[in-house]
Amino acid sequence: MAKPFSVERTLELSALITLVGIILAVIGLADLSAGTAGFGGWSIWALMAGVIAFLFGIFWLAGYLRNVRDFKALIDEQSKAAFIKSMDDIEYLAWKLPMRYEEELMEKKKRFGLR
Repeated sequence: MAKPFSVERTLELSALITLVGIILAVIGLADLSAGTAGFGGWSIWALMAGVIAFLFGIFWLAGYLRNVRDFKALIDEQSKAAFIKSMDDIEYLAWKLPMRYEEELMEKKKRFGLR
């Protein structure tokens, strides 16, 4: 079964949201610092939206990268006993990550002779 678009493209979407947040914040800050905008104008709203988008994107990206790092650490296990012991964690991480990680897990299970 295919995963949602937001799961399959987490890296790209979180990086894009972070970039949009930076651009909005810089534009809002530049307009505020130029002195041409009054308080409550569009520039303050752009600055706030930019900061919120930046923080959301950074946290989403950091969570994704942490899950990938944890998955790679668990899947690189060479011992079959240790792999089986951490199988629940590996399957949960593969479920949260894009489909290519589930396929990598299936290959590793096949190599160890697991179902």
